[in-house]
Amino acid sequence: MTSEQRTQITESFRSVNVQPLTNVEFSVSVGSTVPASVTTLYDCPDNVERILTGLPECKYIVVRDQVVILEPRTRRIVTVIERRG
Repeated sequence: MTSEQRTQITESFRSVNVQPLTNVEFSVSVGSTVPASVTTLYDCPDNVERILTGLPECKYIVVRDQVVILEPRTRRIVTVIERRG
């Protein structure tokens, strides 16, 4: 992912208002899997799916101050974006 794509994705998530998870017992890193105990996955904004080509569908969760984007079938983390502002 280019820095421009990362900036566009960060902007896309600036206005989302979801309850962040604060007590997680899994690794928040690319390639890790979000466990089934995390039951609420949110739909990514449409433009995020356009930016992340090769990912036909994406979901996300917010962990503390990070937006965690994952592939819903495998629940594998594909990218982690720091939330600012």
